[in-house]
Amino acid sequence: MEEEMRQGMMGADVNTSPAAAKPMELTISAREVSNNLQNLEEQEKMLITQLNVPQFRDFMSKVFGPEFGMVMQEAIPEPQVSPQGESPAPTQGQGMMTQPPSQ
Repeated sequence: MEEEMRQGMMGADVNTSPAAAKPMELTISAREVSNNLQNLEEQEKMLITQLNVPQFRDFMSKVFGPEFGMVMQEAIPEPQVSPQGESPAPTQGQGMMTQPPSQ
């Protein structure tokens, strides 16, 4: 019986036959991950930057191993988060009163 092969997402051949019940092994170096991050499209870079928070890095490290969080922290800029409830400073001419009304 001939085994079926298909291309996996990471570029490796994945055997889809029932006889291939051994666990999948993923080996990727920190350098490869860093290179992959550098080759992301602009929209993907924005997304990964938004996800570069300690909670997500810790989660990904639990899934892919501790190296993943370290690579993510080093290779991706921290997201720029403004404090909640802060609005842009008012500019002149927007009808804002600078003094309380006199009675």
